[in-house]
Amino acid sequence: MQKILVKNATVVMPSRIIRKDILIEDKFIAKIDNDISDSIAKVIDAHELIAMPGAIDAHVHFREPGMEHKATIETESKAAVLGGVTSFMDMPNTNPPTINNEALLDKMQRGAKSSLANYAFHIGATPNNIEDIKKVDVKKVPSVKVYMGSTTGNLLLDNQSVLEKMFEASPIIVTAHCEDNAIIAAKEKLAKEQYGDDIPFTCHPMIRNRDCCMESAKVAINAALSTKKKLHIMHLSTRDEVNFLNMFKDGNVHDRQISAEACIPHLMFSAQDFVSKKGFLKCNPSVKQEFDRLALIDGINKGIITTVGTDHAPHELSAKETVYTKCASGLPSVQFMLLALFELYKRGEISLEAIARLTASNVAKRFDVKGRGELVEGNYADIALISPNHNTFVTKDLIASKCKWSVFEGHTFHSQVVHTIVSGSHVVEDGKIISDDKGLALEFDR
Repeated sequence: MQKILVKNATVVMPSRIIRKDILIEDKFIAKIDNDISDSIAKVIDAHELIAMPGAIDAHVHFREPGMEHKATIETESKAAVLGGVTSFMDMPNTNPPTINNEALLDKMQRGAKSSLANYAFHIGATPNNIEDIKKVDVKKVPSVKVYMGSTTGNLLLDNQSVLEKMFEASPIIVTAHCEDNAIIAAKEKLAKEQYGDDIPFTCHPMIRNRDCCMESAKVAINAALSTKKKLHIMHLSTRDEVNFLNMFKDGNVHDRQISAEACIPHLMFSAQDFVSKKGFLKCNPSVKQEFDRLALIDGINKGIITTVGTDHAPHELSAKETVYTKCASGLPSVQFMLLALFELYKRGEISLEAIARLTASNVAKRFDVKGRGELVEGNYADIALISPNHNTFVTKDLIASKCKWSVFEGHTFHSQVVHTIVSGSHVVEDGKIISDDKGLALEFDR
């Protein structure tokens, strides 16, 4: 049984910050108190470090199976733990898509074999897999993911009648990518008529505009309300969505019928950044205006937005260094999730307690994750120890994702992930991976 003693850490909880020691025995937090001593425990001196609950990123695309040239569970879980992300939930648009129990089992076996982080896998909804949705194991699967805008394979689901049948069939929370295909197609057609394939990347927020997000979100919300099922809208990107969702913010995070996530690109960048970042900032939904970014921050602080994820979506470099119409959408950011949020904290935009809620406790509550999300005795020991006094300069060599590029390359974060503990295992020490211990399958308390 491994024992670790974290001494004199600034411990961040959802509603308060305290200075305590943390004793870890085997996989769990055994004790949080003052002046703990243990003669056989490995000691981590944390007197200059902030102890955060390990982040649970409910929105990643680790590309395996079928797109291992872009990324693998092994490479991207390494990036995750280096960034203090101790658990992830992977999206279903792989090849083959994760749309039945057979595909879910395959991914679970892959996670057990190669993931340094704790893992779970969403199941995708299609027009034809309602029977598979009904049979999903509610204790192993975080959500049914609905793509209402274009995606890979047969995962597009934008028919209102079929959508409502899927909501009705789902035994677990539904997560949704909300963009209206018809609006996008019309806007892209106009842009191609003007520019050909070489559409300026500054047009991306106009092609995938606020109307396409808002109209699709209303359809998803109506389907949830009419079937009395829970919905979590992924990656909000507009002020309009935040304002509309204000009516659903009451009640605790677990019991709300409608809730929402924001993602790192939309919290860190605005439309003007397309001038310098070009295709490296292209993601769906698009990064929009600075007033939209500020509205997302406001939505976080008012409790309208309950979780933050990354939509980590790596592509090979050649897929990003090309013209707009051929440029793949998506960017990797799981390694820099907590550092980006600490940057917002240092700007005074969000609090440390909010970061703990958004990346851990609220994620656990919304998806019913068992025994994780808060630094409390009895929970699994998932901990990120972060220095607020050391910088992280992002170089190509630092990037652990298989794609080896980042929209943050050349950026200096004013904090540093020093240690990461995953289910009681000391996986990252002084910013380096020191263990090949594998993470555990997340369990859902339903």
